[in-house]
Amino acid sequence: MQERLEIRLLGPFEVLAGGKLADVGGSKRQALLAMLALGHGHAVDVNALVDGLWGEELPAAPRNALHHHVARLRATLGAQSIAGSSDGYALKDPGVDAVLFEELLAETRAALRDGDVPSAADAIASALALWRGPALQGLTGTTRLSDEARRLETLRVDALEEQFDAALALGEHRELTAPLRSALADNPFRERLWGQLMLALYRGGRQADALETFQEARRVLADELGLEPGLELRRLQEAILAHDPAIAAVPVDRRRRGNLPAPSTSFVGREDEQGQVAALLHQHRLVTLTGPPGVGKSRLAVETARALEREFPAGLWLVDFGRAGEAADAVRLLAHAVDVRGADPLVRVTSRFRDAGALVVLDACEHVIDEAARIASTLLAECGAVRILATSRAALRLASEVRFPVAPLVLAGGESDSGRSVAVDLFLERARAARPGFEPDAEEVRLAAQITRRVDGLPLAIELAAARVNVLGLAQIASILERRAALLRDSPAADPGRTALQGLVEWSYDLLHGDEKTLLQQLAVHRGGASLTSLGALAATRGINEATVAYLVAAVVDKSIVAASFSGGVARYDMLDTVREYVLERLTESGELAAARGAHARYFATLADDARFELRGREWLRWERHLELENDNLWAALTYARDEPDPAVATRLGTLAWYFALAERVSEGRRFLDLALSAMPDDTPVELRIELLAGLCYLAAEELDPDAALAAGERALSLAATGAQPRQLGLAQLTLALALAQSGDEERADAMAQGACATLEAAGDDWGAAASSIIRATGAARAGDVAAVAAMAATIRRHSDALGYDAFRVPGLLLEAWVAARRDDRAAAADAYRRALELAGRIGFGDHAAFALAGLGSNALASGDLREAEELERQALAIAEAARAPWAAAHARVQLARTAAAAEDAKTAERLYRQVLEWSQTQRPHQARESLFVALAGSPATAALLGLADIAEARGDTASANDLRGRADLALT
Repeated sequence: MQERLEIRLLGPFEVLAGGKLADVGGSKRQALLAMLALGHGHAVDVNALVDGLWGEELPAAPRNALHHHVARLRATLGAQSIAGSSDGYALKDPGVDAVLFEELLAETRAALRDGDVPSAADAIASALALWRGPALQGLTGTTRLSDEARRLETLRVDALEEQFDAALALGEHRELTAPLRSALADNPFRERLWGQLMLALYRGGRQADALETFQEARRVLADELGLEPGLELRRLQEAILAHDPAIAAVPVDRRRRGNLPAPSTSFVGREDEQGQVAALLHQHRLVTLTGPPGVGKSRLAVETARALEREFPAGLWLVDFGRAGEAADAVRLLAHAVDVRGADPLVRVTSRFRDAGALVVLDACEHVIDEAARIASTLLAECGAVRILATSRAALRLASEVRFPVAPLVLAGGESDSGRSVAVDLFLERARAARPGFEPDAEEVRLAAQITRRVDGLPLAIELAAARVNVLGLAQIASILERRAALLRDSPAADPGRTALQGLVEWSYDLLHGDEKTLLQQLAVHRGGASLTSLGALAATRGINEATVAYLVAAVVDKSIVAASFSGGVARYDMLDTVREYVLERLTESGELAAARGAHARYFATLADDARFELRGREWLRWERHLELENDNLWAALTYARDEPDPAVATRLGTLAWYFALAERVSEGRRFLDLALSAMPDDTPVELRIELLAGLCYLAAEELDPDAALAAGERALSLAATGAQPRQLGLAQLTLALALAQSGDEERADAMAQGACATLEAAGDDWGAAASSIIRATGAARAGDVAAVAAMAATIRRHSDALGYDAFRVPGLLLEAWVAARRDDRAAAADAYRRALELAGRIGFGDHAAFALAGLGSNALASGDLREAEELERQALAIAEAARAPWAAAHARVQLARTAAAAEDAKTAERLYRQVLEWSQTQRPHQARESLFVALAGSPATAALLGLADIAEARGDTASANDLRGRADLALT
């Protein structure tokens, strides 16, 4: 297999083949490779290459010399690395950082034009991360490459400007002044950079500095170029002088409007159907695409949704029911897809979409047909602006459903027909991807038409067949398919029928060697994809080592049997439903399904064993993100362990309570632990029993279910009292303390938390000591005991620092800020809030970041700086909403209303207060860590009632003011 080349031009010149640096000696060969890489995959004309390499100083036989260098490069990089044609030379499917950079820059500009600032910010950050130094470093000895280097360096500055624009739109102006100054030092004549710096300073409350920056720009341009600032810069100066609201900071919501995956291949041959489905969605609220496996229902649904993006302001949401292991998974997958949390996930989803113009794509409904129908029916009934596009092998059978049968692709005529068709176009495009440089002649086009007929025009079957052109000729593929078709025709009538797709999947599977089949079997029992590590662990049970697994994965991906995706620099692997179903059938027939599922469950139980400790250590964030990727596999492993049954494995999986808490999936975690506990045998080690019960106690308490929390906590404490290790006793004590506080038994809660602190400190458990101190500090803050909170905050800092545990450092800093504010030490409060903000942003605690910003705003308001207070509160609100932290958003609105009231804008203040009251009356999940916020800042609803009372009293409406204060008093009791 030809190893893919990676050519790095944005910095020192490097060539990688198969991930390893290749030695391309000689400046001419390096320059030649660079010019080919910059050809964007197209052939570069021989004359252009000769001119670029030698210019006026031509060798005696320039074409022969060029061919010599090409031959040397092929000898180093592989015979197929450079393709020759009448048009010149081209690299075979190279990865070129400069080309990717330009693609990402174009993507950024398109996203900014479309108003999708978060996507633009992500794209441009990825683009700039490709740079390792000056462009074409070491290769600028020729005029052509020198010009190219200057062009790329100019684009790099363009990209910086796009990044600054995105950051300004996201409200990040405070962080931009230093980077903008640095960029201007290198590019002092770029007026756009000067304007961005002026805007960043102005939005940061530094109007005078912004105006001085304009004068500085004028001096630089006049002294060096003899020019005055351009019209745009002058208009910006005028807007700053006038405090024009048009240039005020209005941070963009960072949330993505949906979760559709980016297309990995081109969309061929369905343009008419796409338009028809879109037309149906304009007229009907539920459209179901039906058809056999592999006909292209999912791709048609996704591409239709993508084309309608502008019509659905609340986003496009894809729910993949193919990841379901059982019907009960359907609602969980829906909740994950749209990122809602809390008890009764379907209710939460309908609450989110109640008035939202969203398009929900329910894919592969046949796996959970009854649940899919229930979900669709509920969404349609409760969410009037939602439309649903479903895909299923069978209809949902709802009264409002409109069905659209998806047919195979249009085929060419008879066996002798050499004409083109949509099916042939798809085959040839995928064939070119599998064998770069493949250009079919008339006979090969005829054979392609024959192949597409053999597979009945099914897109998936066409793609599987096309993937084989890298090892088989078209005549061979056509012959094999004909022989298999003859076998199917000769099968007895009683034999179950085989579709063309099933036959091709079977053929593709049969062509694999034994170890490749074993790997597919291990992958088939995964849900939501697999990492190389988990595949390796399962394959090891079948005697396949890690290096072989890596080779096998590459082989099956190359054969289009397995798809690779990438997130955070890590690859994951998965297969299509049709392939998975076939492989699982083979596992069942061989009697090996139970063993494969058991190996999967044991692997993820071992992962849970490790995570149980790692989530309480320095690497907690990496582990939490890893477990998020494996969430579906954790559920699948629990299902396997319950079905087999293997209660010991189920119990080990049940120790993941802290993962679900960190991931803000409290209700889901509670369901997970309930299932694990139901499988727990009587002989479970007491350590694990306490761990599960304490975890359930914590999650139930965070879900505001004190009865269930107390029941689990008391059972954990009772077990711990029989002689458990100190760490287990302390864990039972600290979770029960939280449940007691939730139930209102503050006295016993404090005593229990004190006992937990003492037990865990004596045991040298920094994590447990910090956790129990947070619980104690929360209770002390509710009681207004400043001295106790200060002492606990110091304890939290000491133990968190010992662990390097940022998840506890952040609440510790918020507690320090609360203490400083109560002592009227505004400088210390501001410092603690800023440190909490920086740390919360780094670890993704959006609710804490919003709370810290609101605290800074409150501090500014107390100092009389209304403009600063308003800006900080607006930022707090934007971050809270982006993080989907409704309590933090309500708190920010209260603080913003107080600022408006102080500025004598009673109308705005009243509107904000009433928004908080409306929020308080809606059903919502209690989020983990929210108890701390309430202890530090009180109830937003109560604050809103008191704020409205002040406004009513100010306008002379004493009766309304008294009524509002009475309601606030009732809310406090």
